[in-house]
Amino acid sequence: MGKTKIPATGEGFLGEIMVHKLSRAIGVVDSVTEAHAGWPPQIALKLADGKLKKGRLSDFRDPSGNERAKFSAVSNAGTETKPSNG
Repeated sequence: MGKTKIPATGEGFLGEIMVHKLSRAIGVVDSVTEAHAGWPPQIALKLADGKLKKGRLSDFRDPSGNERAKFSAVSNAGTETKPSNG
């Protein structure tokens, strides 16, 4: 069972993989500014190259299966496991 996400407030999106609708940039939600007094929630998406893409929650969408696999392959390519000396 996955985390509960509340789009009205932005709660539950931290750490999720999202896609920017216009640029189709894929990244992980780095920070969430929750909605208050009629303002929509805003998120900052950390891309694979280290840049941040900021915008309203409505500017982003959940990735498709292919996009999720592509992002996982790209993010795992930079992390190598080193053998332990023990």
